[in-house]
Amino acid sequence: MRLVSAVCAIALTACTPTATDPVLPASVTPPASTPDLVKAIDVKVKAALMPPETFDDVGGRFESDKPELTAEPAAGKGDLSRVCEGAKVDSGVSASRNRVWTGPVIINQIVFGMVGADARHVLGTVRDKARSCRTWVDAAGKPEREVKPDVDLPELEGVEGSYAFCSSLTEISPPVWSCEAFLVRGDLVVGLRVVSGDESTAVRHLPEVARRGARTLAEVG
Repeated sequence: MRLVSAVCAIALTACTPTATDPVLPASVTPPASTPDLVKAIDVKVKAALMPPETFDDVGGRFESDKPELTAEPAAGKGDLSRVCEGAKVDSGVSASRNRVWTGPVIINQIVFGMVGADARHVLGTVRDKARSCRTWVDAAGKPEREVKPDVDLPELEGVEGSYAFCSSLTEISPPVWSCEAFLVRGDLVVGLRVVSGDESTAVRHLPEVARRGARTLAEVG
């Protein structure tokens, strides 16, 4: 088929299909390519990003988007979290966008759009990873990071599932704590991270960050 198509293109003439050329019925739509799937899910990914002014009332200043909102989306590697040597999306296609706020604490939101992957399964992947270790090392020669799984979250309306944990970032001087919450709805997974110089502050801020992230996620539909 590929050779026949190439010859037809070079000759600039129509070709009659041979017995080896499969012909799709008129009613069959060709499968979407990966770039098309990514572009389609990216619309929902953008909509699930909390607005830049979300944390103005608590001193949080919008810092950056990665990639920029005007940049074309691309299929990602599905890296959900680095906890316990890393949790990843293990099937389908995913696209993601990352937004950061700075202020009394650092707030990071990453939204994953899933195609061909179950978002609730993805949530389970994060939960299982966070529960799989109490300490881990990010790279050879680095100090151990401590992990505290099963951090409490409030009831979050419009969300189909949620999970949270905290971990220390000991290779940073002075060390800091990162508390992460993951929320799922439909084919979207939202990761929220609060980073602070002490564990109690990160834990205290995470529920409100999760509430605001859940409100935006619920509006996507």
